[in-house]
Amino acid sequence: MLVVIDIGNSKIKIGLYPNYPENTELDILYFDNKISKLKEISEGIANYIKSSNNKNFINACIISSVVPNLNKDISYLINNKFNVKPIFVNLDLNTGVKFNYNPVSDIGADRIADSVAVNNLYPKNLHKIVIDFGTATVFEVISNNGNFLGGSIFPGLEIASKALAEKTSLLKDINFEDLDSNQKIIGNSTDESLKSSLFWGYISLTEGMVKKILDELKITKEEAFIVGTGGFASLISNHVSIFDKIEPNLTLEGLRIIYQLNYGKN
Repeated sequence: MLVVIDIGNSKIKIGLYPNYPENTELDILYFDNKISKLKEISEGIANYIKSSNNKNFINACIISSVVPNLNKDISYLINNKFNVKPIFVNLDLNTGVKFNYNPVSDIGADRIADSVAVNNLYPKNLHKIVIDFGTATVFEVISNNGNFLGGSIFPGLEIASKALAEKTSLLKDINFEDLDSNQKIIGNSTDESLKSSLFWGYISLTEGMVKKILDELKITKEEAFIVGTGGFASLISNHVSIFDKIEPNLTLEGLRIIYQLNYGKN
């Protein structure tokens, strides 16, 4: 079994490929990324194996982390529980993507994994644009010859909402479950105005940034493949027509591919 782990700023997402490499069927577990709860990760994987009657032992683990202070503890838990030393994604590994970034060491492991995923899963002859709606809203651009060209980073929807609530006296954090296509653009209350800014504002941000990226690349929409991922991707994609694919597990798939590129069936 191959275990892939995406350590994000808010959540830890674990992908389990029980029949890898013969089958890339994926099961997923979610956890908070609080240090006090890290033990739940190894317990959760063990319970998954037990409940699914999976006789495959864990023979590999690869991790994408943007929270360095968790790496040592998670590595210890996986090694201690399953006798497997995790591999952490970095650019010393073979990725098949050339990263045009300065300094290249600043690029996050999740951005590496996402870039590898789209470069391998989607049409080679097209440019790829990834929009990751997570803690941050991140745009990534990969050329049709496998070069990471860069991107843009914005505060995510929740971060923007919490920042307004924390830094102002009269504004409150909003409930994202209340956001839908009936949301008015011209809000006639403070609550409605906040919802308008976050819902329609981020939709406009998405559409506007994609147009600017295409213009800068001097290509048409038909020459690009646009992928949405992250927790708010479905919310946004329901109200725009620019996406070719919504892939909530893009980072996990990228981790699987990076492992395959470097270690094959070993």
